[in-house]
Amino acid sequence: MRNEWDAEKLQRFIKEGRGQGEYESYKGFTQIHDFGSLGRSSRIRTWRFNRILHLLSDIETRFFYLTEFDDSILQVKEHFPLYDFESVVGEQEDIDIRKFKDEKSGFPYILTTTFLITVKGNDGNTYDVARSVKASHELEKKTVIERFELIRRYFGKRGIDWGLVTQKEIPLVKAKNIEWIHPARFLEETTDFSKDDISHLTRILMERFYKNTKAIREITSSFDAQLNLEAGSGLLLFKHLLATKLIKIDMNKKIDLNQSAETLEIVPQNMKGELKIAIDR
Repeated sequence: MRNEWDAEKLQRFIKEGRGQGEYESYKGFTQIHDFGSLGRSSRIRTWRFNRILHLLSDIETRFFYLTEFDDSILQVKEHFPLYDFESVVGEQEDIDIRKFKDEKSGFPYILTTTFLITVKGNDGNTYDVARSVKASHELEKKTVIERFELIRRYFGKRGIDWGLVTQKEIPLVKAKNIEWIHPARFLEETTDFSKDDISHLTRILMERFYKNTKAIREITSSFDAQLNLEAGSGLLLFKHLLATKLIKIDMNKKIDLNQSAETLEIVPQNMKGELKIAIDR
């Protein structure tokens, strides 16, 4: 973080609401502007509600994309602070806590976990899990290992499942596929299409895809031409259909627009009499 860390800065962060709130009102403890320059940082709006997440690395961003596509996840809190660490865990005699204090002020840093995730279980109950995300080569550093051990102890005391995730545990192809479709979720906000336009056009496009042996790219291109749409509109609507899960594809394989539309699974929808796609497979 920029400049030194001290009690005054902590109080400012708390006053700003950092690490506080639920769902749309949550604000991450760490913000991108806290740092001088972060070339791999991202600001991304979550699909779940109108909130921008601050993510500091490619690994964090890719993990976040995976959570976006998981319907069991209700919310994701990035850079969640362990404000009550000392009262929960107490003194740790086997780890030199001086490593986790500002050299100039001597004030202790606030430990954070990259994500605190609220999940809805199969039984309908909700619970939290915590995940710390870090590049695997960083785990060669003793201080990093000790920091994660302190975080592990904290969540152990709180009875919350905690895990460490590196790039080795992240399915890269799936994360990149979700990244590719992610901006298309809210087309009414990023294009000239209205909600009614999107609803109407996606119904037509799904009908074109159904049991069609032609390539996805060919179908979306002809869709643009036949409906006199701007080039690329059909592809954008295809992404929207994937993002809203009205059509499904194997997300663990790189999305290939040259593959047959027969590989798509079209989710049955009752469309108020305008279109009902019957699936017989």
